[in-house]
Amino acid sequence: MIRLLVVEDSKTVQKALVAAFQADPELQVIGVAESGEEAVEAAARLKPDLITMDLHLSGMNGLDATRAIMSTSPVPIVVVSGKIDTRDSDLLFRFMEAGVLMVLPKPAPVGTPGYAESVASLIHHIKLMSEIKVVRRVFAPGALGQWPKSPLKEPLAPVKVVAIGASTGGPPLLHRILAALPEDFGAAVLVVQHMSVGFTENFVHWLNLHSRMPVRLAAEGTVIAAGEVYVAPDGCHMEATPAGRIALSGAPPENGVRPSIDVLFRSVAKSYGANAAGIILSGMGKDGAVELKTLKGRGGLCIAQNRESSMVFGMPGEAIKIDAVQHVLSPEGIINLLLAVTKKGAQGASK
Repeated sequence: MIRLLVVEDSKTVQKALVAAFQADPELQVIGVAESGEEAVEAAARLKPDLITMDLHLSGMNGLDATRAIMSTSPVPIVVVSGKIDTRDSDLLFRFMEAGVLMVLPKPAPVGTPGYAESVASLIHHIKLMSEIKVVRRVFAPGALGQWPKSPLKEPLAPVKVVAIGASTGGPPLLHRILAALPEDFGAAVLVVQHMSVGFTENFVHWLNLHSRMPVRLAAEGTVIAAGEVYVAPDGCHMEATPAGRIALSGAPPENGVRPSIDVLFRSVAKSYGANAAGIILSGMGKDGAVELKTLKGRGGLCIAQNRESSMVFGMPGEAIKIDAVQHVLSPEGIINLLLAVTKKGAQGASK
């Protein structure tokens, strides 16, 4: 039985969520809270297995409540929210920086055609998130990650494309990495971030607030250019073609997801080979691991996030287990390595 605390200041939405959760025999709502103060107190007293958090609350806001809970009574938290306005993008992803695992859409209204499917999707993700073991995490700002024990080899070819795959816990990491890269970064960055449908556009908007490179929602046929970031849109696989363009498709999901990291890595391995770097960040499951190994076999630079900094070590751990990477690094270590290899690659290309 998964014990839930529902934090929602709208009585109508609160009742709808409680009814939907209680209809599932594996879920039990053990409490509700209508303000941030109530949420913090209930989290400490009831010790739920998971908290659903509203984006906007009266009194102590949801963000401050999340921070307080994660610093005193750590527990998996997911934000359950309606459609997010782009003006809320920064707030939304500050929740993720505070420790929220995922942002999920509220169910469709009762009696509408999409109600049953939306409830089933919400409950499915809540059950997955409840299994994640969260801890208090404090990262010293600006702390440098450890370099690999083996010396860094000069790349055989300049890195032209950096492909990044992430899932649960990924948005704050992508924010940190992109914010640290210069506007004249010598490679294009292609990103697949597993995310609930409807939130990717806001994710791109949020990244643009802090990235020195332009961040775009990928579009069919776009020319892949150095110094630009392309994010796979909802429901579409993203590939890099040999002609240096983006291709989107609605092909069947791989590893249960679309967009799939494996699809991106496979295309980058085929189209760029040794001119590519692949990075796999925090996330559940194994998406990306197999095709990252393919990229490694074609001479690409392959990196996994380390266990210590990963919110969920599933995807990086799987890549490490099958020997798909040369380097295992913290986010700061990844940044330093990217800056080094693109700089060296640029120097090599100019000779």
